[in-house]
Amino acid sequence: MPPFEAPVSASASDASISRRGIARTTSSHLRPEDAFLANSPPHRSSNNNGAPGGRRKRDNHGSRSASRRRPRTWKKLLWVKQAYPDNYTDEETFLDHLQRNPRLRPYDFWPLVADSTVIVQHIGSVIIFVCCFVGIFQKRVSPVSVPNGIGTSASYSYYPPYETQTSSLSPRNQERLATAKSAILIYCALLGLSPILKSLTLSTSPDSIWAMSSWLLIINIFTFDYGAGTESKFPASLSTNAALMASTVLASRLTYTNEVFSLTLFSIEVFGLFPVFRRHVRHSSWTGHLLLTALIVLGAGSGLCVTITGGGWKAGVIGAILGGMLTCLAMGITSWWLIGLQRYKNEIHGPWDPARPIIRRHWD
Repeated sequence: MPPFEAPVSASASDASISRRGIARTTSSHLRPEDAFLANSPPHRSSNNNGAPGGRRKRDNHGSRSASRRRPRTWKKLLWVKQAYPDNYTDEETFLDHLQRNPRLRPYDFWPLVADSTVIVQHIGSVIIFVCCFVGIFQKRVSPVSVPNGIGTSASYSYYPPYETQTSSLSPRNQERLATAKSAILIYCALLGLSPILKSLTLSTSPDSIWAMSSWLLIINIFTFDYGAGTESKFPASLSTNAALMASTVLASRLTYTNEVFSLTLFSIEVFGLFPVFRRHVRHSSWTGHLLLTALIVLGAGSGLCVTITGGGWKAGVIGAILGGMLTCLAMGITSWWLIGLQRYKNEIHGPWDPARPIIRRHWD
């Protein structure tokens, strides 16, 4: 009689098949330590009952040698030979040096208002120049009185107060003599060029002249060097050239030669000498800088109101008051606007940023 065989359930057979499949799959996979060995075959798993003792010893010896050959700590250095690819990224330390807005300097309201006075002074000077041109063009202002109004303060920019020199031929006196020679040369050159400048744009339509001069004055305002210090002797070249070109174009629309000469000389004083004087006053006396700003604002407001309305001194007073109020309001609004824009600044610096070269101006 054949021996009795116990029936094998389907679940038990499926479990044994799945265990054999998992064992076969794991035996064909590489272990993590095999990635650092050049020609190591896959480790085969074996049961404790069927595997001989020698193979178990070799497996233990291989695991110990693999643990000794574990890679060193990754360093962000391409010139060091490491067991990592060149594009490897350490996820734990990648964002350690992340910085957001590292060079952000928060704005304060009153320092911003104080810094905006330089812009107000220059815009006011441009408005005064345009009002003087309109007054000469409409025969409401004498051309002789225009360059004399600002000539004293503008020439002061070349003659700031210095200590008295004992010698008459000191370096300071020599500089003053050279400045006087340059002024006489410019004066004579303008006298000779005034008849030519008067007929420079006879064939050009007035609309083109007004548009060209407007764009040149706008370029002068936007390209002016508002942060220059006392070490810079002259304003920015592009800004000055644009303003002088605008004054030349406007002067060509005047009727008489003396009007052309006066407006051209006045433009040299306003756009060439007066910025130097304003810069000197700002760095020498803050009170004088504020007083000069107030005078320019009041003069620009009154001149603009008189030019637009054609009125007398009453219109000038109203324009000065309105100009002062609107200027203060504009300075406050723009300062708050710049402070509010800082919250939208989002500049991120991290370890992936390129290195900045250090350029040495002087070698030790």
